[in-house]
Amino acid sequence: MKGNKKLLVAAVLLLLIVVSYGTYAIYRESAEGEATIPAAAWSVKIGADDFKDASFDFSLSDLTCTTNPGKANTIAPGAECYIDYTVDADGSQVDVVIEVDDDNSTIPEPLEVSVGTTGTVTIPYSATEGEMEADVRLTVKWPGALTDDADKDEDDLALNGEDLDFSIKLVARQSLS
Repeated sequence: MKGNKKLLVAAVLLLLIVVSYGTYAIYRESAEGEATIPAAAWSVKIGADDFKDASFDFSLSDLTCTTNPGKANTIAPGAECYIDYTVDADGSQVDVVIEVDDDNSTIPEPLEVSVGTTGTVTIPYSATEGEMEADVRLTVKWPGALTDDADKDEDDLALNGEDLDFSIKLVARQSLS
């Protein structure tokens, strides 16, 4: 009899579990929505060309050297030269940053190429026509000169009389604020 009572209690418990589980409900609802959000406009030109299609070539005679220019249209150690390009970002609805793409540029060692004074130029957003136009200064610098560092002097001397070929890629990107 004792075994039957245990079996009966187990059966009743099992029945209660099944019944309570079957009557337990989870309240769940869903809703759907739609939205239309306008994307910011993007328009950047260098000179008269769209930035992505622009090609700019320059030679030393196009550069203005402010320190230690070489003679006879050459560049020398210690030189710092620049050229300005007009960038027109009117029509863009975001801040625009211009910088040298170091990964896709070929600049002969030990020369350096940068834009602006910090390596980037930011053109802040403005809805006023003409306010998003800026001259972007591309600087070519041959740092150091007249050093007592034998390695640096050797690197500079290795370029003696060479033609220095550049491949510079500028990028325009949205400012990440």
